[in-house]
Amino acid sequence: MKVADVMTRGIDFVDPSATVQAAATQMAEIDVGAVLIGSDAGVVGILTDRDILVRVVVEGKNPAYVVVSEVMTPDVVGCAGEDAIEAAFVRMREGQFRRMPVFGEAGKPLGVVTLSDLARHIDGPESLVEALRELSEPHRQRADRPAEDDDDDDAAELSAIRA
Repeated sequence: MKVADVMTRGIDFVDPSATVQAAATQMAEIDVGAVLIGSDAGVVGILTDRDILVRVVVEGKNPAYVVVSEVMTPDVVGCAGEDAIEAAFVRMREGQFRRMPVFGEAGKPLGVVTLSDLARHIDGPESLVEALRELSEPHRQRADRPAEDDDDDDAAELSAIRA
């Protein structure tokens, strides 16, 4: 099955010069967790609810005065509509993101595919569970988790302490 078969078509773009408040309002109105920044001519970034939380709210900035281009993620990783859903799933797992733009010929944006779009169509619950686990891991090593090279005794001891 191809990404084009499961993605959401139709993109509600946000202009890079829009305020974060305007972008967040649009996200709420269309009930999405991310919007593509740009136009039909091309995507220059993506703005997620997490971007807003970490780069605006936590920093104490006023979303009515912050411009989207200042806080968006500019390096957009996408896939082609003709890609296999398994390949898109791997790309999302490796990048630890839950939404990805889908591009057609000449880089024209076609839509967005989400982790849940793919999960509904991926075979093999074991691979799905492992991929979801990896996506849910933080980007940094957690202090309460032993490093991978620790021996089993340390891991068992930590488990006993937690219990």
